[in-house]
Amino acid sequence: MNGTKSLVESSLLTGLAVVLFLAARYVPVAGVVLSLLCPAPLVILGLRHRPKMSVVGLVVATVMVALLSGPVSAVSFCLGFGVLGVGLGILASRLHSAVDIMLYGVAVSLISKLALMVVLTKLTGINPFDPDLDQVRSTMEKVFSLYRGQDMEGIKDQIEQTVRAIPMMFPAMITMASAVDCLLSYWVSRKVLARIGGVVLPSLPPFSSWRFPKSLLWAFALSVVLLLFESTLKDPLLSRIGLNLRLLVSMIFMVQGLSLIWDYMDYRSISRGWRIALITLVVLIPLLSQIAVVLGLTDLWANIRTRYRR
Repeated sequence: MNGTKSLVESSLLTGLAVVLFLAARYVPVAGVVLSLLCPAPLVILGLRHRPKMSVVGLVVATVMVALLSGPVSAVSFCLGFGVLGVGLGILASRLHSAVDIMLYGVAVSLISKLALMVVLTKLTGINPFDPDLDQVRSTMEKVFSLYRGQDMEGIKDQIEQTVRAIPMMFPAMITMASAVDCLLSYWVSRKVLARIGGVVLPSLPPFSSWRFPKSLLWAFALSVVLLLFESTLKDPLLSRIGLNLRLLVSMIFMVQGLSLIWDYMDYRSISRGWRIALITLVVLIPLLSQIAVVLGLTDLWANIRTRYRR
């Protein structure tokens, strides 16, 4: 690729990363999806050119965001998305296994997001994962004042309990966010690179074959013990460890349960469209999600797939 073409493509990818980030901030609903796509242009930039170019692209993009939306937004872009994009590009250029790239990528995403939380807390004085309960109550009173005459006490209590639980669940929440962020960035980057050619990212294993190590059952057992004896232990640290461990393991069990459901539908030759529709329903409906968790746990323990594929 000649110098002019390389420069133009690098500029376009850098600009695209900025556009995706700014759109994510100002476009409702769709902004959540757009924010998860922000790292992809920097991944492609690092693989289509040199890893150093992705670093330069990150610096330029961060400056552009700072000029257009302010320094806090620039820090959010750089640490929240940019570092992951550059990191995935470097990892993909050195490793040949998609699973290895993903594992290290999740670690990069987690570290960068933790750094973002620290920097934002220093800059704004507000810890996003330690909300001011008095301010939350004041906001709820203003909102619920619009619904006078209706019994909203139950909803208010649920919201307040959820807000109180957020700091407790912070480690699990940020770990799951890092995993989703990394997976989507890798998937989008691979699809785009496959279409434009030049560099090919290794493919992830088929979703129907996703299985996690049996040792997770011990982690699940430990979380159950810690939560069962929470009142006896009277140690907030152990309670927090038990809660976060339970959330993380349950999420992994749900993924394995979804993989099992997908594999069974594939075995029954159900069309891809129906499979996607059913998996979407399972993720969105809490009762079905809990069933998927149980299926994942059972499959991890007894390997259900081997039974119906005999």
